[in-house]
Amino acid sequence: MNTTVIKVLYWATTGLIAVGNLFGAFAYTTQSPQVLEGLASLGYPAYLALILGPAKGLSALALLYPKFPRLKEWAYAGVTFNVLGAGLSHLFKNDPNFVTPFIFLGLLAISYVTWRKLEAEKA
Repeated sequence: MNTTVIKVLYWATTGLIAVGNLFGAFAYTTQSPQVLEGLASLGYPAYLALILGPAKGLSALALLYPKFPRLKEWAYAGVTFNVLGAGLSHLFKNDPNFVTPFIFLGLLAISYVTWRKLEAEKA
C-alpha cells in the first residue's frame, strides 16, 4: 500500500479515536447525566466515570504524541480493553448499542496497523 494512503488512514482513524476519547474524557470526568445513566443501566457504579474519564484523556494524548512508542502501545491496549468492555457490557445487557463500540474497535485496529506500518518504514 502507498505510504501516503497509509498516513491518511492512520491520521483519519487516530484523529477520530482521539477526538472521541477527548469528548469521552470530558463527559466522564464531569459526570454528565448521560454517562451516569449509561453506567447505571449497565450495573456499574457512578465513580467508574471518574476512573475512566482521565484514562480516556490520557490515552488520546498518548495516541497523538509520537515520541514514546511504548506508551502508545499501552494506550492502544488500554483503549482496546475499554472498548471491548463497553461493547461486551452492552451486548450482555441485550442493549442494541453494543455495535458502536465494535465500530470504534475497528477504527482502533486500522489506526494500530497503519501506525505499525509507518513505524516499520522508519526503521
